[in-house]
Amino acid sequence: MADILTQLQTCLDQLATQFYATLGYLSTYHDNSPAIPPPNSQHLQKQVVQVQPRHHLLHNPNNLEPPQEPQKFKIQINLQNQIPPRTFASRQRELARDLIIKEQQIEYLISVLPGIGTSEAEQEAKIRELEVQLREVEEKREAKALELKKLRGKLENVLGAVSVGIYGDKESQHDTVSA
Repeated sequence: MADILTQLQTCLDQLATQFYATLGYLSTYHDNSPAIPPPNSQHLQKQVVQVQPRHHLLHNPNNLEPPQEPQKFKIQINLQNQIPPRTFASRQRELARDLIIKEQQIEYLISVLPGIGTSEAEQEAKIRELEVQLREVEEKREAKALELKKLRGKLENVLGAVSVGIYGDKESQHDTVSA
């Protein structure tokens, strides 16, 4: 398992990806219907958004005057990507829930980072304490390594004595093997 900072970075990357995917989904499948205006503004409900095309600027950028016959068109809603409103709302809630869960994971990882909630002096004292413990463990390791070296020497002596006991003298062993 990765350390906490790596997990935190992974979660942040995943959160950014989830944000991007959520925005992409919402912008693709939202019905783009106008917001419901307040009840006291009846005149706003009757207005239709109209946009002047500016194709004439492509042909002559210095001419900022619109053509003689301005054409108006209505902004059209893309009906190809529409899904039922209940399905959209359900998926929207699911995406929001996923974002909240990922944010809670990030908060948890931040809360378990070492040093959160302790002062600098407490952290320095803990580091000194850990250094002392590390020195003690290192001394024990060196002592065990020395003991292992001594035991290996004893084992070699025992194995040497056993091999001499089985074959006799080393010189007679060489004579037997060569003959």
